[in-house]
Formats: sequence, C-alpha cells, structure tokens
Amino acid sequence: MPEGNTPSTSGSGNKMWYIIGGIVILALIGWFLMRGAGSLIGAASGVDVDRGANGATTYSNEEGSVTVGSGASMPSNWPSDAPANFAGANIVYSGTSNPQTGQTGSAVSYTVNASAASVADYYKQQLAAQGWTIQSTANMAGATVVAATKDTRTMGVYITDTADGNVSVVVGIEL
Repeated sequence: MPEGNTPSTSGSGNKMWYIIGGIVILALIGWFLMRGAGSLIGAASGVDVDRGANGATTYSNEEGSVTVGSGASMPSNWPSDAPANFAGANIVYSGTSNPQTGQTGSAVSYTVNASAASVADYYKQQLAAQGWTIQSTANMAGATVVAATKDTRTMGVYITDTADGNVSVVVGIEL
C-alpha cells in the first residue's frame, strides 16, 4: 500500500479514529431519526421537534440539535474557514453540539452525484487553500477518509461510493 494511505496509530492517528467513530455515530443517529424514531425519542426525552415547511425536521435540546430531511441546511456554527459542501450536494442531515456540555462541534451528511475520488480531491484542495493541515488520508473498506487540523480544531471527512453514480459524504468538525 502506498505511503500515506494507511492511518497512523500514534497520537494524531488515534485522534483520526475518534473522529471517524464520531462521524459514524452521527450517521447512525441521522439514519435512525430519518426512519421516524425521532418523534418517539422527542416525546420520551424532552427533545423539541420542529417540522419545517421545507421538509426538514429539527430535533434539539440543551445539548445541541440535529436536522434531518431534504430541506436540511448547514449547521449554524459551521466555521467560515472550513470547506463548503461539494457542488450539487443534497444535505440529508446536519447537527451541532453545545459547548456547555463538552466538546463543541458540528457535522453534515449529504449525497452528491460525483466520484469519491473527485470529492476527496476537492476536500484536500479546499482544506489546504484555507490553511488546514491534512493529517492523513486513508482508503479502507470502500471508503475514503481525510483528517485535517487547524489551530485546535479537527475535521474528518468520510466519503463512500454508493455504486449508483453518487457518493455519500459525512463531514464533522470538532471546534
């Protein structure tokens, strides 16, 4: 395997795996909420549910918020120096976490008609152009993962080919 394509197991490599784990958890939460379980969760746990006219539903409490549906938009705390979504993105869900409850951050998941390689190249170029340092790039189990840092922030991009001409992208930032 070419050098740079295998994740490190040192400190920065471990941080990348934590980012990947967080992204996967957010993806699972989004999938669970999109399947209608959000109404049950909201009623049982004190989560505010806001069904927008655009088709998106936002679930929020004191710990943060998650927006799911075809009308979802970028998280309100998305940094201005972080790359925007790849052109033509259809946001599936987005979420934020509250800084009062621990690590603050945000995540977005979307699908786009593109190749995984073109999306990965876009993020690498945009991250470098905006002053982020790419810590690692890995190809594993049909997915491409790009991990980057800037100042005290960490960003992870998880790109998977859906085999229908589209890719699924999950991007998370620890602020």
